[in-house]
Amino acid sequence: MGHDLPLHEVLRRIAQALDTMDELPRAVFERHRYRDLDYHQIAAELGITVREVERHLAAAMLHIMRCTEEDGGL
Repeated sequence: MGHDLPLHEVLRRIAQALDTMDELPRAVFERHRYRDLDYHQIAAELGITVREVERHLAAAMLHIMRCTEEDGGL
């Protein structure tokens, strides 16, 4: 994440990243990060495989990283 960006800008970009994220990666991300569910719990709750949870979480993290890059993200 951009070390030279003010905190308010980083937070704005994270919020924008979440708003523009596809539904399933966001659902996986929120369950993992905000509800502290493990991959098996997320898979059971969403009716997907653990492998899909891993893939969607990786996609969510990549999306957030791209959106918060110092060069402008979105």
